[in-house]
Amino acid sequence: MLLCGMTAARLLRACVETLVGFVLWPAIGLILLPSTVLVHSPFIALGLCSSDAAVGVPPAFLPWRRLPYLIPMMLFVDLPIAALLTATSLIEHMFLRNPLILAVYNLCRGSSQPPNRVPTLPDTPDTESGLHAHERPRANTNDGARYREHASIWAALEGDGDNVRPGDVRLISLNWLMALAERGGVLSRRQDLPEEAFLSSAQLRRIEQGARRGFDLAGFEEATERMTKEPSFSSTLGWLASFFGRKRNPDGLLPIISVSYCWLEAAHPDREGRQLQLLCRKLRGLYGGRGLLGACRNYGFSDVGVFLDWSSGYQKDPAQFAERRAYEASRSGEQKAAFGRMLENTMDLWYAHASVTVVLLTQLPDELPAGFDRSRTYDTRGWTTFERCSAELGAKPSKLGFAKWKLVIDVASGDGGAQRRLPATPERMAKLLAACRFTNGADSAAVLALYVKTAKGVLGTVEKLDYHGLPLVRGDAWTSPALLAEALNHCESLRTLSLVGTRLDDEGVAELAAGLEDGALPALEILHLWANRYGARGVGALCGVFHRGVAPTLQMLAVALTPIGDEGAAVLATALSTGTPSHGLALGGCDVGDKGAMALAAALPAAGQGCHLYAPLNRIGLAGQAALLEALEAKHGPQPGHAMGVYQVSLFPWSYSLVRAFGRGMRRVQESGRLTLVVIEK
Repeated sequence: MLLCGMTAARLLRACVETLVGFVLWPAIGLILLPSTVLVHSPFIALGLCSSDAAVGVPPAFLPWRRLPYLIPMMLFVDLPIAALLTATSLIEHMFLRNPLILAVYNLCRGSSQPPNRVPTLPDTPDTESGLHAHERPRANTNDGARYREHASIWAALEGDGDNVRPGDVRLISLNWLMALAERGGVLSRRQDLPEEAFLSSAQLRRIEQGARRGFDLAGFEEATERMTKEPSFSSTLGWLASFFGRKRNPDGLLPIISVSYCWLEAAHPDREGRQLQLLCRKLRGLYGGRGLLGACRNYGFSDVGVFLDWSSGYQKDPAQFAERRAYEASRSGEQKAAFGRMLENTMDLWYAHASVTVVLLTQLPDELPAGFDRSRTYDTRGWTTFERCSAELGAKPSKLGFAKWKLVIDVASGDGGAQRRLPATPERMAKLLAACRFTNGADSAAVLALYVKTAKGVLGTVEKLDYHGLPLVRGDAWTSPALLAEALNHCESLRTLSLVGTRLDDEGVAELAAGLEDGALPALEILHLWANRYGARGVGALCGVFHRGVAPTLQMLAVALTPIGDEGAAVLATALSTGTPSHGLALGGCDVGDKGAMALAAALPAAGQGCHLYAPLNRIGLAGQAALLEALEAKHGPQPGHAMGVYQVSLFPWSYSLVRAFGRGMRRVQESGRLTLVVIEK
């Protein structure tokens, strides 16, 4: 009798909640339709005309998202898809899903038996053969601060009382430099330049203070991370408020750019001024004709200081080059000492610092000096290799929220950016420099030592790396998973790693996992691996590194929009039962069914105490949803968010086809590096 009474009470509760749904869901529908038009239907439209093998956003699709095509696109494509989804969802929730799911769920509540056992997976890839970590001296946090805080740049210009003196380095006004190029002039060495060519540190500080107020991307990302790790009403409110966050100089930039270029002659980098003409012509043509200077002015920087070794540090007189003694004596002892201090104590900052923009002049002028060796290109020079690799180490943010330019600019690229590459480790740099050519052979050892110091300071202390949309291609000289693993082995302070839309497949994940040393990534908390192409084998290779001590502090793992299926979900369940990740697992849109859901529900009791599970937009049926809801409520108590965490859109047969199309479309957009979506993980 008691059992019958409990069952009747649960059924009564289910009926009451269903009746409430009749009132609630029509109201929600008024919100669903416009949000589906604006957010979901464009990706569904892209996915419907895509195959699983399609990569990136086709150029023809982008014009349709712009005026004057936007209105017909919304009327004839987006709106019909949104109407179908919204109507289907409302009807299904009001008449089918609510009574069924609530009845199954409430009947299951109170059961003393767990939904299922965590399966044993004998086919999970064995990754015990991974490398063993060798002991490295830990990077000092002060070394990392050198490449992030503005104080180090001001000290390089104003003196630090120890290694650098005031005036050792001076920066050229970009306004003045552009005007010189327009006049067809030649840039003189520092000692021969007029005073108006330079910007003092006081002027640069005033320019920095003039930066405009704009969207605070860093604040938004911090709020997103907080809500991901600790989902609550207050963290959600903070996340919503972050959309409206505004601050002065929101990207934390300095009005400084450094130019990396080749010297055309041993005595003079650009005797005829052709490189200056090429550089300024390219900079003027960037960003839709606004140019780099125009983009900086829109940000609020009225001018920009330019670091060019030829005009920023004391140089020898090229007119005396033919006479060796006179050439060496053309720079005073104090000037020579100042040049040495610049080279030894500031050169790394101008290229590796997080707030300094780096311009790569990878092209050579059409007309070159007589006798110039054309094999000495930008990529074969030692100093330019150091400069570019320093800029790519990871201190610079991968995207800016308000500034409309890139922090690493290759003038040979028409989009105002540079081809993204993975960080070069000190070991890799030693190999690169061995194949490079130096005008002064003694420079090779000095450059390598400087790079080792720079890489240790940046890689050893970087807390966030984002390679959103960067294709990780096996065998590529600069973007292979093996090279990424090599760099990650140095990242002992890394907390967040984002590999969204990187086209990682099963073999790519296996290569990445095999390259990680035992105990690597000791501080990693959040790992974004969603919108990729790996399946169950890739998930197995990924989870196989955890028992080798890799990422022991991992809190959040996101593999959403990746076709892992039930088998991949079972592998994740096994990892979840061992406490990794400890706070949350996001696998929305992963083609998971009841079997995978049951495995996850069985693993949840043994997972970390605060562990949440987000598995919406899969093909999980009523039984699987009931098991997940039961496990979530048993672990965390009744919470409204549990239902959204296992939300499956609809029971109608055509609905999951649209969900698959949404996943394909979203993956293609992410592979283009065009959008970061966090909703699917929540």
